[in-house]
Amino acid sequence: MHHIEVVSQLEGSHLAQLPALLEAATLADGHEPLGEHKFLRLKRGDDLGMAVLAYERDRLAGYGHTLTFGDSDARRVSCEFVVHPDLRGRGVGRLLLGQALELARRQEARRFDVWAYNDSPASAHIATRLGFAPARKLLHLHRHVSVAEEAQAPESVSLRVFVPGEDDAPWLRLNNRIFRGHPENGCWTIADLHARMAQPWFDPRDVLMVEIDGALAGFCWLKVEDRGTEGRVGEIYVIGTAPESRGLGLGRYLLARSLQHLRQRDVRLAAIYVDESNATAVSLYESSGFHHHHVDVMYTRPIAADEGSRTTAAA
Repeated sequence: MHHIEVVSQLEGSHLAQLPALLEAATLADGHEPLGEHKFLRLKRGDDLGMAVLAYERDRLAGYGHTLTFGDSDARRVSCEFVVHPDLRGRGVGRLLLGQALELARRQEARRFDVWAYNDSPASAHIATRLGFAPARKLLHLHRHVSVAEEAQAPESVSLRVFVPGEDDAPWLRLNNRIFRGHPENGCWTIADLHARMAQPWFDPRDVLMVEIDGALAGFCWLKVEDRGTEGRVGEIYVIGTAPESRGLGLGRYLLARSLQHLRQRDVRLAAIYVDESNATAVSLYESSGFHHHHVDVMYTRPIAADEGSRTTAAA
């Protein structure tokens, strides 16, 4: 018998068993089960985010979280969930999904998205059976950094590192301009930025800022971590150039300088996530030596006003 707890902020009691569940799922599946964007918002509390925790007696059996985007008829709910490997096949996933759909119904959402990280035939089969269709593919690309290409700076371009306190607001303004309309990156707040700056992996020296004649024109934020069997990994966390500066070769220059920086940081492997639909970016990374590692798929389906209650009842 399972019982459910739904909260808008993850606190000490909720977090007590969650790291062990996530670690077990990562070891079993070969990839992290949750994205950082929603998780950080739930840790600090967010009116647009909800967490669903499923317990079997006193043991955390599964966890899911949702984030609501948009208004009125464009409102959608994005969901991720994970079930402990030892407790799969007992209806926990369906229970989590049913609760998430109920939350979406209460918020009058008209679309429900669920992410399958490192998508597999099994995930695709389950999604199809439940009426979901693939809507977005996020490519995870890798390359070794034992050899880093030379990087020739375009004219009037200089590079420096991020200065906390001074660069927070300028970085945020440029990020939101570059990624305007992007579902995760385009509407960051100062709280979103500071939540990431508070993570143990953050180092301001890993945020490379490019300027043209002293004006901020782009950046590459690197996330360096030790990731078990993969070794020391440098993720190209966010990279972008100002719209008015495109066509000058800044993206390729930033990428090359970032790979050089990762090599100096004793990183073995570079990784990046990129939307499959972004052909320009995919071409840049592939021409720079990145190769396909796996793909994350967002499945989606419309939801009717009574979808949540019907699904919960069926669970």
